[in-house]
This record gives sequence, C-alpha cells and structure tokens, in this order.
Amino acid sequence: MRSLLPLLLILGLSACAYDDNSRYRFGVSADRPAGQAMDAETQAALDAKANQICTHGYETVKTDMLKAEGGRQIADLHLHCADYSPDFLPSVISLPSIF
Repeated sequence: MRSLLPLLLILGLSACAYDDNSRYRFGVSADRPAGQAMDAETQAALDAKANQICTHGYETVKTDMLKAEGGRQIADLHLHCADYSPDFLPSVISLPSIF
C-alpha cells in the first residue's frame, strides 16, 4: 500500500506531460468569389480571425477550398497556434530595480 501511492502520483504527473498537438488545431474560414486565386482581402480576413485566437502567431497546417452557393467559395485554413513561452528573462531584471 505504501508503494502504491507514490506510483499513482508519478503516473498522474506523467499524464500531465503528454502533449497531443492535434488537439490544438482549429480552422478559420472566409467567403470569396470562386475560380480566383487567394486575394489579399481574403487573406487579410483570415489572418485577422486567426490572430484573434493565436496571440503568438500560428502555422497553417492545411488549406481547403469548399464550394458554396451563388458562385462563391469558402476558403478554410486549418491552423496550429505557436507554442507559448514565458517572456521572463532574469538577465533583464536587476536587484536594484526591484528594491
């Protein structure tokens, strides 16, 4: 019984370290005219939507063009947010500035 509790604790903590990147993928879409290349206006709309969600940038995983009604097309981007890293730099903070 004594060895069971530390084992469960270690197993529980190791589950927190598992990183499944497929969970962090999402999509943004925009309506555009069919039969044309991706124009700057559509790209700007998709970029604005993605930047509202991913504050540290993003990577495009896949791009889909889907048919819509009325001769339109839906541009669908599958994205992955850039990983977050803390901005704390110990070399920037000095002891005199703290006190």
